[in-house]
Amino acid sequence: MHARTLRGDRPTLRRDATPTIIARRGKQEVVVIDIQEYQRLCQIAENAEEAWLDQLADEAESEGTEASVSLEEMAALLRTQQC
Repeated sequence: MHARTLRGDRPTLRRDATPTIIARRGKQEVVVIDIQEYQRLCQIAENAEEAWLDQLADEAESEGTEASVSLEEMAALLRTQQC
């Protein structure tokens, strides 16, 4: 793996398997990782989002359907408000 690091203002190249932090004065920092780590982090984010959406759906279902309307009813209401 080639990683580029900055020492002062001079970029240097080094080769190793360790993620490298690239920092520039007062700007954002970037961490260079390999593709497997990136894919692992993407999967973690996707799983977290799915769990959050499942929790929202469960909460909505637990509130019941008494005051709810169907999509068709909602569309009809929106149409009547626009006229």
